[in-house]
Amino acid sequence: MGPSFQQQVKPALSKALHKWYYEAATIQAGLGITAELLGLYIVMVAGTNVLPQWLRFKHWEWWMRTELMLWAIVLLRGVGTYCAWYLRPFR
Repeated sequence: MGPSFQQQVKPALSKALHKWYYEAATIQAGLGITAELLGLYIVMVAGTNVLPQWLRFKHWEWWMRTELMLWAIVLLRGVGTYCAWYLRPFR
């Protein structure tokens, strides 16, 4: 997603952010980055001792369910963004 965003969306952001397909791609990128960072945080807490104790969480189920829901939203929005960019002509 990164190379496509850099090539197609980023150059047009300052001029065309008001167009819905640029907004959809930008929101999708933000949600994808959020899901990726949350997943990495969960892995760091679960699999390493790198983080101090005060940054670790205890309620695993809540964090994992949150990540799953965020991942599902990103996946569905990703399909929608693909359809908006490649299957439906720009307006």
